[in-house]
Amino acid sequence: MPTESTFFFAGLLFLAAALGYVFARFGDLDDEEAEREERQASILRGFRYLLNDEPDRAVDAFTAGERVDDEAVETQVALGALFRRRGELERAIRLHENLLARPEIAADQRDRAAFALAEDYLGAGLFDRAEELYQRLLGSRGYRARALERLLRICEVTQEWSRAVELGADLRRAEGGGVDGLQIGHYHCELAEAARRGGDAATARAHCREAVAEAPGLPRAALIEADLAAAAGDGGGAARAYRALLLAEPDLVSELVPRLARLGPLGADSVAAVAAVAAGGPDTLRRAVAALAAVDTVDLDGFAPLLERYVAAEPVISPLFAPGDFSGVDPGHRRERLAALRRSLQAALRATPRYRCGNCGYQSAALQWQCPGCRRWDTVRASATLL
Repeated sequence: MPTESTFFFAGLLFLAAALGYVFARFGDLDDEEAEREERQASILRGFRYLLNDEPDRAVDAFTAGERVDDEAVETQVALGALFRRRGELERAIRLHENLLARPEIAADQRDRAAFALAEDYLGAGLFDRAEELYQRLLGSRGYRARALERLLRICEVTQEWSRAVELGADLRRAEGGGVDGLQIGHYHCELAEAARRGGDAATARAHCREAVAEAPGLPRAALIEADLAAAAGDGGGAARAYRALLLAEPDLVSELVPRLARLGPLGADSVAAVAAVAAGGPDTLRRAVAALAAVDTVDLDGFAPLLERYVAAEPVISPLFAPGDFSGVDPGHRRERLAALRRSLQAALRATPRYRCGNCGYQSAALQWQCPGCRRWDTVRASATLL
């Protein structure tokens, strides 16, 4: 069945043939017209090679000739982009490098070729080469904003967070550019995390304040602040901060319950906070139960009513438990059934990804603040799937 690429090539082939006919039809040709006709013939040969599935010979045909005109530039940029989308990066690079090496092309065409080549390098993971071209394009009015966006992406991959903050500010000022506060806030959180790991609590807190200034109420900043309190020995302050965040951001229950458990036995306030999360609906109930099951040090006796609700709501596992398993009068039997449920849930958690991106569906075993799939920030949360 013909593909989109086939129709694209066929259309361009028809156009090239029509142009060739026009040039051949109208009589005597001077040197410039003869050179133009030869370029058209090269393009025509190139498309024939493409249709015959000979892409390397096609690239040779497109890059042949001493000079290129606007039509040749447009054709090579478009074909290079098509090769790049198909993963044929070496061919795309050959086409675009050839264009950039041509001294006769106009400034706007040179910028276009440079941007296309930088995109090829970026797709191939050649960040240094891509960055060099994007830096050059910062002086181009037509490509400045897009160049800044790509430089920002490179900073994210290479984890140059301080530079990312600076580029984000530049992008905000660029015409046609834009970056939201959430993104910049996470850059500051990355810097705060690095400072926290290095033992510099003051710098970490300063970056948390910057993050909140960019994105008010950013949960990650509050989480880092609470972690700093816990590391400083302020268990009470950390617990209060974790519980407040748990009530404000129920989707983070799988991150917050283990932190509360590390501070000591879960008290009545923590139990009440988890129960409040579980009352939000079937999905939050599953997340809360998963978070409790994943932590071996959590005393599940206090959560027996919560577990009983979970079992009653799950038709797959409810037949495995009797109505009195969690609320019966026999303490030994109750603990035995709680332990069995914990083991089953832990096995299920090990067998399935615990986190999922709400934007693209990417799944992972751990929380990631930036989704590796779609590169969006703050879209990965604990999955509501258990059994």
